[in-house]
Amino acid sequence: MKASKDTARPPQANGSAPTQRSAQQSRTYRSASSRPVAAIAWAAVAGTLCWLAASGESGAALHAAPWLVLVSWLVYVAQCRPCLRADSDGFEVINGLRSFRIPFDTIEDIEVRYAVAVRAGGKKYVSWGAPTPPGSFESGFQHVSDLKSRPFSILPGNERISHQPAVATGRDQIAKAWQDAGTAGLRPSAGTVTATWNLPMIAVGTLALLWVIAAALTSLP
Repeated sequence: MKASKDTARPPQANGSAPTQRSAQQSRTYRSASSRPVAAIAWAAVAGTLCWLAASGESGAALHAAPWLVLVSWLVYVAQCRPCLRADSDGFEVINGLRSFRIPFDTIEDIEVRYAVAVRAGGKKYVSWGAPTPPGSFESGFQHVSDLKSRPFSILPGNERISHQPAVATGRDQIAKAWQDAGTAGLRPSAGTVTATWNLPMIAVGTLALLWVIAAALTSLP
């Protein structure tokens, strides 16, 4: 697959291709900015509580605690948890509180534009946390960095420039995993996409929300 393609379609496996392929190690793909953003948000939450406690505002710290816990939970659900996993059998799209298990033989198409979307069973499953294309600022910065790293004596036709190895991004590898599965022969499955809820995270979020409501009610005059 070429990186410039917007969609990827797997080649059909011929009759002589083996129906069983070696187990592929599970691999997780997520946006490069998700964890740093979550870490910054959690550091701000911890810093706020520490600042309130250090300044002697214990009452304010107790009132702010449930809200900060709820914010921390939202950051985890929206930033840290979402990702896309690929193994020898298919993809697992993990979005916040819900996950979708998509076998390779049910996939109709994969879009790798501004978000990674998997079409299977007549539906479209968009991954919240899969790698996204770099922004214009990031691309321009990388281009300037490449220019600065080159010696001034190198000409445009020099082989050291024209034969640079291509770098495969996470979005390219996601589509390639599906293509490789089609080439090796798709394993039979139940033929359906299964969806599951993350019940522990839902329970934690419910408790945090109830704590916020209780704190708001107790603070009323």
